Amino acid sequence: MKQKILLLSMLLTLAACQPEASPPSLTEVASPSPIATEKVVPDTASKKPVVVAPAETPSSTAPTSLTVAADADAIEVTALALAKKSNCFLCHAIFSKVVGPAWKDVAAKYRDDVNAHAHLTNKIAKGGSGVWGSMAMPPQSDLSEAERNTLVDYILSLK
Repeated sequence: MKQKILLLSMLLTLAACQPEASPPSLTEVASPSPIATEKVVPDTASKKPVVVAPAETPSSTAPTSLTVAADADAIEVTALALAKKSNCFLCHAIFSKVVGPAWKDVAAKYRDDVNAHAHLTNKIAKGGSGVWGSMAMPPQSDLSEAERNTLVDYILSLK
């Protein structure tokens, strides 16, 4: 886990150190890209020329394993910061029971439950007791729904 956090901080540092690209010159803006040129091909049926636009490049929005790993690391870093800020670690630990259950045990209990995410997000917001023992978990109503979702995403990702 420390290695992931160190790697993420190094990547963020490297990204911040990249020089900014200078704005394009007027000639660069005015000249067409060689990749974006159109072709004129004859239409064999009508004998008229037809303008064919270049094929579009594949979308770069599809997640790659690198972006998925970076997203998971970002969720982990954000969730751990939220947990520290909200004092979750006074009663919970990731791998061992403290006052409340270990988060890995919560993940194991709810792994196959399709309603787990909503249930745990609600449990963080409203608190509760009786599932893991008699000690009540206080509500964390100061966390936004997005923050609670981030915590639950991280908890349910634990193996």
